Amino acid sequence: MIGGKPAVEARVGLLASASGGLNSPVPSGTRSLLLVFRSLEQPGGEVRIGAVIDVVDGSALVPGADEVPVVVRFWADEAAVYATPGAAFMIWYGRPVGTGVVTRVTDEVTGA
Repeated sequence: MIGGKPAVEARVGLLASASGGLNSPVPSGTRSLLLVFRSLEQPGGEVRIGAVIDVVDGSALVPGADEVPVVVRFWADEAAVYATPGAAFMIWYGRPVGTGVVTRVTDEVTGA
């Protein structure tokens, strides 16, 4: 947890602009992203949880990039239930713009 909120390491990718992704890179640390996980309570349902995604090397997330290592810091405690190793998620920014998979739950940002 970071600041009392769940945090995980993940690998993410963004759709290319031509495939419906964003037209511009997303700076590391952007706060207005939602991650969409499968609901554990409602078959076929989704749960959206706000998060900040920090690229491990500090660079921006570029449309079309794949397998980018990141640290995800969630706004809500409920993320701890959904963001477990192996959990897949969709990155939502007004529409689906990327995907990711949780690789590890972390207690601190390691920067590596």
